[in-house]
Amino acid sequence: MIGAVSPPGGDLTEPVTAHTERFVRCLWTLDRDLAYARHYPALSWAGSFSRDAAALAARHAAAGDPAWSVRRDRIASVLAEADRLADLVDLIGITALPDQERVSVLAGRLVREGVLRQSALSAHDAYCGPDKAAALAEAVLAVVDRCRELVASGLPAATVETVDFGPVLRAGEEVGPHDAEGVRARREAMLTRLGGLR
Repeated sequence: MIGAVSPPGGDLTEPVTAHTERFVRCLWTLDRDLAYARHYPALSWAGSFSRDAAALAARHAAAGDPAWSVRRDRIASVLAEADRLADLVDLIGITALPDQERVSVLAGRLVREGVLRQSALSAHDAYCGPDKAAALAEAVLAVVDRCRELVASGLPAATVETVDFGPVLRAGEEVGPHDAEGVRARREAMLTRLGGLR
Protein backbone atom coordinates (compact mmCIF):
# COMPACT_ATOMS: atom_id res chain seq x y z
CA MET A 1 0.00 0.00 0.00
CA ILE A 2 1.26 3.49 -0.85
CA GLY A 3 -0.12 6.47 1.02
CA ALA A 4 0.52 10.03 -0.14
CA VAL A 5 -0.22 12.72 2.44
CA SER A 6 0.40 16.43 2.29
CA PRO A 7 -0.30 17.67 5.81
CA PRO A 8 -1.25 21.31 6.23
CA GLY A 9 1.75 23.36 7.27
CA GLY A 10 3.94 20.25 7.26
CA ASP A 11 2.44 19.04 10.56
CA LEU A 12 3.23 15.31 10.61
CA THR A 13 1.28 14.82 13.86
CA GLU A 14 -2.12 15.69 12.38
CA PRO A 15 -4.59 12.75 12.36
CA VAL A 16 -4.59 11.78 8.65
CA THR A 17 -0.80 11.58 8.54
CA ALA A 18 -0.60 9.74 11.86
CA HIS A 19 -3.17 7.13 10.76
CA THR A 20 -1.53 6.71 7.35
CA GLU A 21 1.79 5.97 9.10
CA ARG A 22 0.10 3.14 10.99
CA PHE A 23 -0.62 1.26 7.77
CA VAL A 24 2.34 1.98 5.53
CA ARG A 25 5.69 0.24 6.08
CA CYS A 26 7.82 3.10 4.76
CA LEU A 27 7.69 6.89 4.95
CA TRP A 28 9.49 9.35 2.74
CA THR A 29 9.36 12.84 4.17
CA LEU A 30 10.15 15.78 1.93
CA ASP A 31 12.35 18.44 3.49
CA ARG A 32 11.77 22.10 2.59
CA ASP A 33 15.29 23.12 3.69
CA LEU A 34 16.88 20.53 1.42
CA ALA A 35 14.75 21.70 -1.51
CA TYR A 36 15.76 25.33 -0.89
CA ALA A 37 19.40 24.20 -0.74
CA ARG A 38 18.89 22.52 -4.16
CA HIS A 39 19.58 19.07 -2.74
CA TYR A 40 17.51 16.66 -4.81
CA PRO A 41 15.81 14.41 -4.10
CA ALA A 42 14.81 16.47 -1.07
CA LEU A 43 14.05 13.47 1.14
CA SER A 44 14.68 13.93 4.83
CA TRP A 45 16.97 11.17 6.10
CA ALA A 46 16.04 12.06 9.70
CA GLY A 47 12.26 12.05 9.16
CA SER A 48 12.00 9.10 6.77
CA PHE A 49 11.96 5.44 7.76
CA SER A 50 11.34 1.89 6.64
CA ARG A 51 9.99 -0.90 8.80
CA ASP A 52 11.23 -3.44 6.25
CA ALA A 53 14.99 -2.80 6.56
CA ALA A 54 15.61 -6.34 7.86
CA ALA A 55 13.68 -7.88 4.96
CA LEU A 56 15.56 -5.70 2.48
CA ALA A 57 18.88 -6.68 4.08
CA ALA A 58 17.99 -10.37 3.70
CA ARG A 59 17.04 -9.83 0.05
CA HIS A 60 20.32 -8.02 -0.68
CA ALA A 61 22.29 -10.74 1.13
CA ALA A 62 20.55 -13.41 -0.96
CA ALA A 63 21.37 -11.42 -4.11
CA GLY A 64 25.09 -11.41 -3.23
CA ASP A 65 25.46 -8.20 -1.19
CA PRO A 66 25.69 -9.23 2.49
CA ALA A 67 27.24 -5.86 3.46
CA TRP A 68 24.11 -3.87 2.51
CA SER A 69 22.79 -3.53 6.07
CA VAL A 70 26.24 -2.59 7.42
CA ARG A 71 26.57 0.19 4.81
CA ARG A 72 23.04 1.37 5.54
CA ASP A 73 23.70 1.53 9.27
CA ARG A 74 27.01 3.35 8.80
CA ILE A 75 25.48 5.90 6.43
CA ALA A 76 22.62 6.51 8.88
CA SER A 77 25.10 6.90 11.73
CA VAL A 78 27.25 9.40 9.79
CA LEU A 79 24.18 11.47 8.89
CA ALA A 80 22.83 11.41 12.46
CA GLU A 81 26.18 12.55 13.88
CA ALA A 82 26.47 15.36 11.30
CA ASP A 83 22.89 16.47 12.04
CA ARG A 84 23.65 16.46 15.77
CA LEU A 85 26.62 18.76 15.19
CA ALA A 86 24.90 21.07 12.67
CA ASP A 87 23.24 23.29 15.28
CA LEU A 88 26.49 23.52 17.21
CA VAL A 89 28.35 24.54 14.06
CA ASP A 90 25.73 27.24 13.41
CA LEU A 91 26.13 28.49 16.97
CA ILE A 92 29.90 28.50 17.51
CA GLY A 93 31.38 27.83 14.06
CA ILE A 94 33.23 24.85 12.65
CA THR A 95 36.66 26.03 13.83
CA ALA A 96 35.61 25.78 17.49
CA LEU A 97 34.92 22.06 17.22
CA PRO A 98 37.49 19.38 18.09
CA ASP A 99 39.18 17.81 15.07
CA GLN A 100 37.27 14.50 15.23
CA GLU A 101 33.93 16.34 15.27
CA ARG A 102 35.05 18.48 12.34
CA VAL A 103 35.67 15.25 10.42
CA SER A 104 32.15 14.10 11.39
CA VAL A 105 30.72 17.27 9.84
CA LEU A 106 32.84 16.68 6.73
CA ALA A 107 31.65 13.06 6.62
CA GLY A 108 28.02 14.18 6.62
CA ARG A 109 28.70 16.52 3.71
CA LEU A 110 30.45 13.78 1.74
CA VAL A 111 27.54 11.37 2.25
CA ARG A 112 24.94 13.99 1.32
CA GLU A 113 26.76 15.16 -1.80
CA GLY A 114 28.41 11.92 -2.90
CA VAL A 115 25.68 9.37 -2.18
CA LEU A 116 22.29 11.00 -1.57
CA ARG A 117 22.25 13.86 -4.08
CA GLN A 118 21.22 12.98 -7.63
CA SER A 119 20.62 14.95 -10.80
CA ALA A 120 17.61 14.01 -12.89
CA LEU A 121 19.14 16.02 -15.75
CA SER A 122 22.26 13.84 -15.93
CA ALA A 123 22.23 10.79 -18.18
CA HIS A 124 24.55 9.03 -15.72
CA ASP A 125 22.98 10.18 -12.46
CA ALA A 126 19.23 10.15 -13.14
CA TYR A 127 19.27 6.42 -12.42
CA CYS A 128 21.72 4.43 -10.31
CA GLY A 129 21.97 0.64 -10.41
CA PRO A 130 22.42 -1.30 -7.16
CA ASP A 131 26.10 -2.09 -7.86
CA LYS A 132 26.93 1.54 -8.48
CA ALA A 133 24.94 2.65 -5.41
CA ALA A 134 26.88 0.18 -3.25
CA ALA A 135 30.18 1.36 -4.78
CA LEU A 136 29.31 5.02 -4.11
CA ALA A 137 28.49 4.29 -0.46
CA GLU A 138 31.65 2.19 -0.03
CA ALA A 139 33.78 4.89 -1.66
CA VAL A 140 32.49 7.66 0.58
CA LEU A 141 32.78 5.50 3.72
CA ALA A 142 36.36 4.52 2.79
CA VAL A 143 37.28 8.20 2.32
CA VAL A 144 35.64 9.10 5.64
CA ASP A 145 37.58 6.32 7.38
CA ARG A 146 40.85 7.55 5.87
CA CYS A 147 40.09 11.13 6.98
CA ARG A 148 39.43 9.90 10.53
CA GLU A 149 42.71 7.95 10.50
CA LEU A 150 44.65 11.00 9.33
CA VAL A 151 43.18 13.22 12.03
CA ALA A 152 43.74 10.53 14.69
CA SER A 153 47.41 10.37 13.63
CA GLY A 154 47.82 14.09 14.34
CA LEU A 155 47.02 15.78 11.03
CA PRO A 156 44.88 18.91 11.65
CA ALA A 157 41.27 18.67 10.47
CA ALA A 158 41.72 22.02 8.72
CA THR A 159 44.27 20.37 6.40
CA VAL A 160 41.91 17.49 5.60
CA GLU A 161 39.05 19.94 4.91
CA THR A 162 41.08 21.69 2.20
CA VAL A 163 41.36 18.53 0.08
CA ASP A 164 39.42 18.47 -3.17
CA PHE A 165 37.03 15.52 -2.75
CA GLY A 166 35.77 15.97 -6.33
CA PRO A 167 36.74 12.51 -7.65
CA VAL A 168 34.35 10.88 -5.18
CA LEU A 169 31.68 13.60 -5.12
CA ARG A 170 31.38 13.72 -8.92
CA ALA A 171 31.50 9.94 -9.45
CA GLY A 172 27.71 9.69 -9.58
CA GLU A 173 27.51 12.08 -12.52
CA GLU A 174 30.67 11.05 -14.34
CA VAL A 175 30.26 7.28 -14.58
CA GLY A 176 27.41 5.29 -16.08
CA PRO A 177 24.45 4.07 -14.02
CA HIS A 178 25.91 0.55 -13.77
CA ASP A 179 29.64 1.41 -13.71
CA ALA A 180 30.69 0.31 -10.22
CA GLU A 181 34.29 -0.15 -11.42
CA GLY A 182 34.48 3.51 -12.46
CA VAL A 183 33.41 4.52 -8.95
CA ARG A 184 36.00 2.18 -7.41
CA ALA A 185 38.73 3.74 -9.58
CA ARG A 186 37.78 7.20 -8.32
CA ARG A 187 37.77 5.90 -4.74
CA GLU A 188 41.32 4.61 -5.15
CA ALA A 189 42.43 7.91 -6.69
CA MET A 190 40.92 9.77 -3.72
CA LEU A 191 42.54 7.45 -1.16
CA THR A 192 45.90 7.90 -2.91
CA ARG A 193 45.48 11.67 -2.76
CA LEU A 194 44.68 11.49 0.95
CA GLY A 195 47.67 9.20 1.49
CA GLY A 196 49.92 12.00 0.28
CA LEU A 197 48.90 14.20 3.20
CA ARG A 198 50.83 12.21 5.82
